[in-house]
This record gives sequence, C-alpha cells and structure tokens, in this order.
Amino acid sequence: MNYVGVTDLGQVRSGNEDCYGFDAARRVAVLADGMGGLNAGEIASAAAVRAFLSAVPEGCDSAALAAAARHANEQVFALSRASIGQGVMGTTLVASVAFDSAAGEARWLFANIGDSRAYLLRDGALTQVTRDHSVVQELTEQGVLTADEARVAPNRHVITRAVGLEPEVDPDIAELERQGGDLVLLCSDGLTDMLHEEAIVDVLTASDSLAVAADQLVAAANRAGGVDNISVVLIR
Repeated sequence: MNYVGVTDLGQVRSGNEDCYGFDAARRVAVLADGMGGLNAGEIASAAAVRAFLSAVPEGCDSAALAAAARHANEQVFALSRASIGQGVMGTTLVASVAFDSAAGEARWLFANIGDSRAYLLRDGALTQVTRDHSVVQELTEQGVLTADEARVAPNRHVITRAVGLEPEVDPDIAELERQGGDLVLLCSDGLTDMLHEEAIVDVLTASDSLAVAADQLVAAANRAGGVDNISVVLIR
C-alpha cells in the first residue's frame, strides 16, 4: 500500500487550515479542513488528525473507525472549550482504512464528517464514496439545485456536520470491496471546488507516480483559481 499527501496554500488564502496524516503500517489515512469562518481552523484540523490517528487500532473495523472519528471530535471540542481567546473551533474530517475482514476479504473503509471527500478510481472510473454534509448537498438531493448550480451556489460551504462544534457527532461510514489497482483520493474542497471530476480523472490516469499525480492535482486547482487551501492524499 502506497501513500502520498500534499497540501498547498492556494492563491487567495493567507494561511493554510488544512491538515493530513497517514500511517502506512496501519494502512490508515486522514485529512481535515479547518473551518475558516471560525477561530483557529489550523489548530482544529491538526488536532483532529492527531487524535484520529492515535485512536485507530491495528486491524481497524467499521466500529473502531467510527470510534476514532468520535474521539477526534471529543478532542477538538475539549480543546475549543479550554482555549482562552480561540473561541469555537471546527473542522471537517475524511479518512480511509484498508483492512481484511475475518473471512479474509480485502475491504476499504471510509469515514467522513463535513464536506471533505473520498473518491475511488477503479478501471478509469471515478466514484465519490462519501456524501457531503452540507446545505447544498441537501438541496441537490431535494431537486432544488442541479449539480452545476450546486458548484457555484453562494452557500456551498455551509456544512451541516463538523468535528468540534458539539460534544458528540456521528461520522458516516462506508465499506467497499478492495481490488488490486484501486486508487483512493482524499481531498479538501479546495480541490473539488476548482476541478470537475473529469479533470481529476485525467490527472490521476496520466501518471503512474502518486507523487506526480498529487502535485499535478494541486497545480491544476491553482491554475483554476486556487481560492482555498488545497489538500490531497492518494492511496494505491
């Protein structure tokens, strides 16, 4: 299992509030996007990543993955309550784990809170694994907005679930079969706001190098405007 991550300031922001981390030995990766509308987004995202990784056990299953995400929430919430002058902190969180079931089946596990995303590229087709916890996602599902309208909606960054805002939060958990050649992408909305999925596929399929692909995704998002921090984790 190979892991590569990159994070970039973008073209507009004065600071980077994204954070990522991975542990190849435990086959786990996590990415967090601190909420810029609140205080200390960079502290919240770093704390979430650190707490999440500390809580993921060897042989992580869906229950343990959900528990790790809840632990991250508890730690960021406690940090927010204890930090003098920082005020409320919040961050998104998206994570993946490669694991083998008790029956020996190769599986992917995903957890998400907020609107950072996980994608799976398999046989040239890109599938969004996670569902955004956002107002725009709900309006799209209700048929109020089309996908193209959702991409430019003024309230597209208003999320309905986040790490650190409440004492408790439940992550969404997804599980998929794992196949040889699978490529997993974890990313902040600084990537997906700038690039359509077709452009992401073009970059991911253009090079066999994860490092090159990650750098090229960031570069493409910056060329498209880079209005937010851009973070990418790739796992093959």
